[in-house]
Amino acid sequence: MPFKIKATYGVTILAGLALLPIEASAVTLHEALVQAYRTNPTLESSRASLRAQDETVVQAGAGMRPTVTASGSAAVSQALDSVVPPADTLRASLDARLTIFDGGRTAEAVNAAANMVFAARENLKASSQSTLLSAATAYLDVRRDQKFLALSQNEVNVNQQQLKAMEDRFAVGAVTRTEVALVQARLAATKTSLAASSGRLALSQEIYRAVVGAEPTNLQPTPALPRLPNSLAEAESIAMREHPSIRAARFSEKAAEHDVERARSAVSPTVSLTGSLAYSNTPVDVVGATVGVAGQVPIYNGGVLSSSMRSAAQALEGRKATTQNVMRQIRQATASSWANIRVARASIVAANLQIEASQIAYNGILEETRLGSRTTLDLLDAEQELLSAKSNLASAQRDEYVAALNLLSSMGLLTVENLDLGIPAYDPEVNFNEVTKQSGSTFSGSKILDAIGDRWE
Repeated sequence: MPFKIKATYGVTILAGLALLPIEASAVTLHEALVQAYRTNPTLESSRASLRAQDETVVQAGAGMRPTVTASGSAAVSQALDSVVPPADTLRASLDARLTIFDGGRTAEAVNAAANMVFAARENLKASSQSTLLSAATAYLDVRRDQKFLALSQNEVNVNQQQLKAMEDRFAVGAVTRTEVALVQARLAATKTSLAASSGRLALSQEIYRAVVGAEPTNLQPTPALPRLPNSLAEAESIAMREHPSIRAARFSEKAAEHDVERARSAVSPTVSLTGSLAYSNTPVDVVGATVGVAGQVPIYNGGVLSSSMRSAAQALEGRKATTQNVMRQIRQATASSWANIRVARASIVAANLQIEASQIAYNGILEETRLGSRTTLDLLDAEQELLSAKSNLASAQRDEYVAALNLLSSMGLLTVENLDLGIPAYDPEVNFNEVTKQSGSTFSGSKILDAIGDRWE
């Protein structure tokens, strides 16, 4: 039974992206996220872990279902000093047992397993969020580093042109060797920067391939930022309510409570119905059937039961502490993302102002250099300032988008449904219903899960 997301933040992050007229080989953020969600191996591993967890509910419910075993033996006996032919002995039996009372151990085991299934589902949601966030971050990093590389390449080209012009002027005695050397040094520095930018882009592309599972070919501009809460308090409130890691911790805590009750019920008596059908050929063929009632009451087992109860109680305390720790971490992550958004937005404003001012300064110094009132070094410095401003803007724009996605993730809203990716989310009910059906019993794990899930709605 999937939980219902009541918040609507971020629903339009990618809406309408498919309407953009782009070339066939282009890749959009929408497509990258879909690709990662469908093929990322980390996410596939989390889904497999959830399917394995589903089986524990069936296994826990087996305690109150009948068990049937068959056994048999065959032997040949012969006395060493006897002339009597060897005797063949055949025995076979079919035994059945049905526990009709176990002090609630099976019920508590089923409840504990069901809560752990819900915890695993929430952990899968957290893994999905992490995968989508990693894919989006890798996408944005590639685009940012492509801009850095383009800016570095442009700077190299400009410096090469300036060096050629300076060498021509030196040939006619218009400038000194020192001025030529300054341009040569700046060109070498820009080539170093170009190599570094190329390396960063290659690294970003490798990360993209690892997370998304495809080539970062012709990545398109990102869509508009998602709608975000109006205040940090609102964001934290949603995070405390919706984040899957918090919900998973609470379900694990609830499972530990049932484990405590199961440990306590271990001292209760058990009552079972038994039946057997036996065959033996000694001394003649005999077929017999028995039906009975068996009971057991634990009296002393070396302190295992009391130790199990203490262990279960401590495990419960540990999970309570884990829940509190997870809540603190999510609150911190939400506040950090909120602060990073504000910092990035302020950086964007500052970078735009820096670009505007640097462009004016560069144009002015370029004209003054032509008139001879400024040196070539002044022009190179102005050019470097302009390049730095453009790089700052590209970095700040990437940081703002990533911080916004991190905030959605901290709020528990970076999901397939909330991002409107247009694909069905993984449905954990399909496998769970299948494994409970295959158990061949009347046990209904789905009803138990629904009942537990309703408590958290």
